[in-house]
Amino acid sequence: MPRIVDHAQRRAELTVAVWSLIREQGLAGVTIRNLSQRSGWSSGAIRHYLPNREAILNFAAGQIGEQAWQRVQSVPASSDPFQDFLNRLEVTLPLDEEGRVWLEVWLAFVGAAVSDQDFADAQGVLYRDLNTIFVGAFETFARQGWLPAHTPQAAATEIHALLDGLSVHLLLRQITPEQARTTLETALSRLLTPPDSG
Repeated sequence: MPRIVDHAQRRAELTVAVWSLIREQGLAGVTIRNLSQRSGWSSGAIRHYLPNREAILNFAAGQIGEQAWQRVQSVPASSDPFQDFLNRLEVTLPLDEEGRVWLEVWLAFVGAAVSDQDFADAQGVLYRDLNTIFVGAFETFARQGWLPAHTPQAAATEIHALLDGLSVHLLLRQITPEQARTTLETALSRLLTPPDSG
């Protein structure tokens, strides 16, 4: 009887191996040979999923967006829309080990994107994915009267830029998680006003 291959599990294993290479050696350290050594897979098995270095890096970049999406979607809803949105924004920050891992990989791609259009395009996908989530949330707030002084796009751009800056400061250990949370909550409070508070 043929063995059943769990492709989702294999992709998860590859993600862990590729990301660990990037975190330790940067993007330059990502080769099929290094990935084979890190993952314990044969080169042939890797090529079945990712035929070359470009495919490996595109896969690694794509997994960043997927992780971000899963983390945002995993936040449970409550009766407090402000707190729910704040909680969703917080999980995009490197406030725990899981968040730190994927944001360290993200930062490696950001550095490469400065001089490489392919990496800039990959980062653009992640930016657009998150920006779409943020704009959609602010559009909902605007319809409900929470966003009196900004357009949803302007609010999304402002909060997205803040998240990027806080992420870098956290990764460099220049601020504490509590400082990041407080800064984010203060900024969101300036953007969103409950409609019955006026």
